[in-house]
Formats: sequence, structure tokens, C-alpha cells
Amino acid sequence: FAIGFAAVAAAASAAPAHGQQRARVLSEEPRVEFMPGILDPGQVDALRDLAKSIGFDAVDESTGATNGGDQLCVLNISYPPPLGDAAAAAEPGWAAARALVQSAAAWARLPESAAAPPVVTRWEPWTRGSRLNRTGLLHLDGRLRPRHRRTVLVYLSGNAGEDENRAGVGGVLPRAVEEGLTVFPCVETDDMGEAEATRRRKMCARAHRQVRYAHDKLRTLHEEGLALPPSKQLAFLEEHPELLKLPRVQADGSRPTDWQWTAAHDAVPASAGAEGVGELFQLAEDMCRGIVGGLRVAPASGAALMMEAASPKLVQDWSLWHTGCSPSGGHVRRWTVQLFFHGAVPKSRRKEAKLEAPADSDCIAASSV
Repeated sequence: FAIGFAAVAAAASAAPAHGQQRARVLSEEPRVEFMPGILDPGQVDALRDLAKSIGFDAVDESTGATNGGDQLCVLNISYPPPLGDAAAAAEPGWAAARALVQSAAAWARLPESAAAPPVVTRWEPWTRGSRLNRTGLLHLDGRLRPRHRRTVLVYLSGNAGEDENRAGVGGVLPRAVEEGLTVFPCVETDDMGEAEATRRRKMCARAHRQVRYAHDKLRTLHEEGLALPPSKQLAFLEEHPELLKLPRVQADGSRPTDWQWTAAHDAVPASAGAEGVGELFQLAEDMCRGIVGGLRVAPASGAALMMEAASPKLVQDWSLWHTGCSPSGGHVRRWTVQLFFHGAVPKSRRKEAKLEAPADSDCIAASSV
């Protein structure tokens, strides 16, 4: 559960690096930490400028490189950075990206080599005429990442101060900072009643089971199709177009699960083998709009969250469903950088695979530094 900030100050768990402030624990179980200044203002500007110079790709629900947002750009950094052009190595954007990976890896207590390339994401301001929901993609960070272990989410926009984020643990933030929040509908907070906490735990656990159930059904159907003679497989696929939603097997033999929950999922009733979940997506939407409380973190430029997304055996934590909220109309875009750290594949999951892994985003930039 999320702990009050009177205790948070004494519960710091990560030593500061490069002049950063010490991380604060927002929630013990699931583990969520907040660091006020992992980037300085100059590094924030450099990363935004770098992403703008490269360009952005559009994001939809099938995009795997990021979770949420409207546009993304993947910064392809070599690990470790190769020796080369001194001028290029000093370029502020790439220097800031490398420094961020180093600081995030130290905070996550994982090697830099375990980090995927940083992903810069932009969110357009929300208006009722453009879309109905403030909330982005409600997800677990293991979505399409079977080896995912920890996430560091860095804010490149926002002016919320530390006092606002203290108020935001379990409470409703002042309206002035209810822009571009990150909300965790399944995390219990100090001021949450037991009945509400129990309701949310059940809803979130059922969502996890339902996504797993749907994934397993597709895998079983896929195996049924593979058992057919090649001459009948195309007809089988035409009869079952839902198989196109099954993620591809990755190079290490693992098949990702698409851990996302949408408004359409809320509308799915209970069925044989799967329980009804309730309105989990609507709960996240209400948190984005400030209608209900829970763990809601306001963005502060240069600050970051670190989430313990999975156990050492890479079992995803079902209580870490979360999403970002679009800023309202009249406000500037929401900017973030996401860093996804993977863990070692347990021996029980290792197997041979001949299928190649999915290609990266077209917006991957080849760094020469």
C-alpha cells in the first residue's frame, strides 16, 4: 500500500547520484519510488530538443515501444557508448540521454545493458471534441515485454512541486496540478477505506486473470491451427481473425502478453472461464479527472518514478496497473521519457525459437556517440 509522506521521508531507499535528491517511497507493495530531480533543467531541454530534431511516430494501442501517449521517438544509444568523435560525444541531447540511462540503472539496481533504448513520448492536450477519455493506455509495463523487470518514468514537463505530490498520495491534488498525472488505480493509500481497497484489489486481480485467460485462449487456438495441414491453415486463419492479435514469439522463445485494459474491456461481461471485472478503465479515468482519489502523481519536470514491475522470476505484479493522463485543453503537451529494464530469463522459460523478434520503431535514431 502507499504510505503517508510523514513516513516517506524516513523511508528513502535509493542513494542520490549526480547531485540528485534522495528517492522517496510512494508505495511499498507494489514498489513505487519518486525522485524529485533525476535530470536538471538543461538536460530536460536537451532531451526534448533531441527528440524534436529526430522526429516522432504516431502511437496507437498496438504500439509496443511505449505505453500510452500520442507520439514517440526512440533514442538508440549504444551500451557502452563507443569511443569516437569528441564533438558528437559532447552533443547535449545524447550526453543527457547517456547520463539518464546511467542514473536510472543505478536507481533501478540493474546494469545499463539491461535497459532498452529510452523512449521520448508526447501527449497532446485533451479536449472533449477530440476524444472522450483523459486517460491513456491502462497497462502493466510487462505489456509486450516478457522479460520486463523495472521501469523508470521521467517527466520532461510539468511544474508540480514536492508539496503537491505529498498531497497527491491518497488525496485529490489541487486543480492547478491536475495536468498530465500518472495514476495507479490498484494501489491502496492511507486514506482509502477498507471496502474501497478490497473492491479495487478484486477488480485489478480479475483484470490480470482475464487478460491472461484471453491470451491463453489465443495460444491454444494458434496451436490448433498449426496442427492442421498447411493447405488448411489459411482458411483457419480467415475463420479466426482474432489470431492476428496474438503477439509474435520473440527471439528468446518467449511470447509476450499484451497487458492492456481499455474501455472496451470494461464492457465485457463475465463468461465461462473468466470473471467480470467491473469498470477498471473508468476508475482510472475518474482518477485522471480528479473525481476519485488514490495514488496520483503530478508531473514535475526532471522528476521520475521507478516501478518494480515484476519479481526476479519475471512474474508481473497485477497491482501495478497504471496510466498517464492527458493535459486538458489550453495547456502544453505532456512529455515523458520511459526506460524499461529487463531481467534474466528464468531457466524454466528458456526454449528454442526460430521466429525473429518484432522490428523496432521507424523513429529509432542511430547515435554516432
